[in-house]
Amino acid sequence: MPLKTRFLLATLLVLLAVLLAILFTPLAVSNGVRLWLWWKARQEGFVVRIHRIEAPFLRPVVIRDIHVTSAGGNAFLIDLTATQASVDLDLKRILLGVRGRAIRAISIQQLHGGLRRNNRAGRVLTQEGWKNLYKLLPYNLSVASSDIRFEDGPTVILLRNSFLSASEIEAGRFSAGEIMIASPWFRQTFSDLRGATSWQDNRLTVAGLSLTRGLDLQSITADLSRLSSQRVGLEFDVDAFGGKIRASISNEWRSQRSNWQIAGSAIDISLAQTSDAIGFTDRIDGLLHACNFTFLGNLGEPGQVIASLWTELTGLTWRNRTAEAIMLGAALYNRQVQLEQLYIKQKANQLTLSGEASFPSKSSDWVNPDFQGDVSASINQLGDFAALFGANPGDFAGKITADGTMSARNRKLGGHLTLDGASLTFFKTAIDTMTAKLNLKATELEIEQLDLKRKNDSLNAQGKIDMSHEHNYSGTLNVTVDSLTDYLSTFQGPVEANSQPIPANMQVTIDSSRWNARGVFRLPESSPFNFTANFLLPIGTDWNAFRESPLNVGLDFPAIFLANLPQLFHPGIFHDGILSGHLSLSGTLQHPQIIGELQLVGGKLQNAPLNLIQGNGRMTFSGDRASLDFLNVAAKDVDLSSHGEIDFHDPNDVAVNITTATPLFDLTLRPLECLSKIELQSVAATLAPVIAELEVRGGLFQSNWTLNLRERTSTQSSTTSDLNKTARAFPLCLGTSAEEEKTLLLGAPARPEARRQAVPSKKRRK
Repeated sequence: MPLKTRFLLATLLVLLAVLLAILFTPLAVSNGVRLWLWWKARQEGFVVRIHRIEAPFLRPVVIRDIHVTSAGGNAFLIDLTATQASVDLDLKRILLGVRGRAIRAISIQQLHGGLRRNNRAGRVLTQEGWKNLYKLLPYNLSVASSDIRFEDGPTVILLRNSFLSASEIEAGRFSAGEIMIASPWFRQTFSDLRGATSWQDNRLTVAGLSLTRGLDLQSITADLSRLSSQRVGLEFDVDAFGGKIRASISNEWRSQRSNWQIAGSAIDISLAQTSDAIGFTDRIDGLLHACNFTFLGNLGEPGQVIASLWTELTGLTWRNRTAEAIMLGAALYNRQVQLEQLYIKQKANQLTLSGEASFPSKSSDWVNPDFQGDVSASINQLGDFAALFGANPGDFAGKITADGTMSARNRKLGGHLTLDGASLTFFKTAIDTMTAKLNLKATELEIEQLDLKRKNDSLNAQGKIDMSHEHNYSGTLNVTVDSLTDYLSTFQGPVEANSQPIPANMQVTIDSSRWNARGVFRLPESSPFNFTANFLLPIGTDWNAFRESPLNVGLDFPAIFLANLPQLFHPGIFHDGILSGHLSLSGTLQHPQIIGELQLVGGKLQNAPLNLIQGNGRMTFSGDRASLDFLNVAAKDVDLSSHGEIDFHDPNDVAVNITTATPLFDLTLRPLECLSKIELQSVAATLAPVIAELEVRGGLFQSNWTLNLRERTSTQSSTTSDLNKTARAFPLCLGTSAEEEKTLLLGAPARPEARRQAVPSKKRRK
């Protein structure tokens, strides 16, 4: 064949091949892309739905209406939709298998959807999937008009109306209409963000973002250069509230474990600006002068973690809490926590802690850790130091020094602590000096010495507390007080300035949590008030358990002159009279057994119920009942004589029945929902019916008390059969304000001299 003919034939074949390529390449590329996406997505547990793929010859592939969803077993539930994606493929590298990027550029329009963590144990992609994703990284990237929602438990991140362009040959840009971050500890929204981007060596950098006032993101870089090896990194540099924050975070998950490497530092961060930006309701002042943090390991295996922290706060002020400096240094390595230093300086106060502890290998070992440490403190202003930990500074004052060591190993405690204090105030109670020596021995805490002194008052104690399961304790306690009135203001407000002193002393012996106490109060111009008590009080006992535990209490007071006692009630009730008696209480508070008697002679009252001014009476106790042998009381112009009984065998239904010998009448005309006050006044004429019995009933430790008035239906007999069984009942609501007082008015015949004064003589009428 002639050379000219062969050349013409070759030319025709080339033209035919080109023509066939032009005709069939779009179809082959579009179907090939669709098949490749479907196959690779199926391998990774995803479903990809594509409406149409356009592949013009030698032009970018256009994919329209893409919808990507994930299967239920994946770590994330993914639901993403894009209206259009333009992909510029490098067919030469794809067909010939040449190393390099398979995609020159990707442009995505209107990307919407969300990612939600579904299963922490589930996978995201296979190892081959990460390699394929790495191969899809382009030279140029553009994402326009995207709205993405990310959820991880209670944390939600929203990205709205965002735009991103990045190129390896020129600077790109980033913008976002709004970024919202919401978590249990942080909630903030950033709007109208603008910044520049750079895409070099598979590292995407966004720079120049002004997030909010005082918070500027100088740069944030996502490192995807080792994505095929299942490793990503993140670095950021922030100008934050007058200072700087730098951090580097990387995560590698090639093996079954996810290993993190974190390193961060902060310097000169204003806490005041931070609190204003975050929106704290309570302003915080001060400076985070320096902070360094490192972390290496797997969050799921804390025993293999290596970490360190050093931070220094200066000029801290929060509410009424201040500290000039707080420094903390700690390190974690090979399950050992090393507390290098915790130092607090507050004016003239200083506290230093240091030590080390073993990181528990099992959750059950958290309650019995191994540790040892030293403590040293010099507190010259106890009120200010207590306020730092939330206490009321007015409740504390004085100086305390502390020094000691503590250790715990193999569930055995050890160490000692010495405390010395002077001019102290605890809860507004003054203490001149305090000395305490505590020793930790194996499974017990020994109080070697505890001495408190105030003027001539003293408290001395020593004992042991079992730190094992039973928590029994034993020891002795001796208290000597010149006057109890100095301490009454702590419990019931200030007492009268001219109150006479009440000396007291008490001795307590404790054996296996059982208290055996005895003591005496020497009341002014009265016989001594002696008491004894024996009861069980284990550590952790609440009020309900104590009410049901057995006890024995004895009280003996031959003669107490009430006129000389300080006023324990406000307003005071007794201002004269002699109270005597002896009582023995056994059983439990829930079901008490009381033996003995009480007697009041020449009692003069004020601010008393029924506006009484005088009273005499005697009560005899016999187990779970008591008899009111007599009760003679007087109001302004009325005398009442009565007797009765008390039934307290059921503390939830205590009944007090009082039968009056003096006629008593109900003068209240309108109905009352409850009673907050009862008044007694004289009546000139005899009225009917007569109240023969008053009954007060209710629970001993409850507030559901009622007053029942039983009226006599026949004046010829006083037997209980003649009492009206449907007597009027009034719930008691004591303690209401004066505006809400609801008064029951009772009447009784005036005493004879009062009646004579009320009737004028004939001469006076003339």
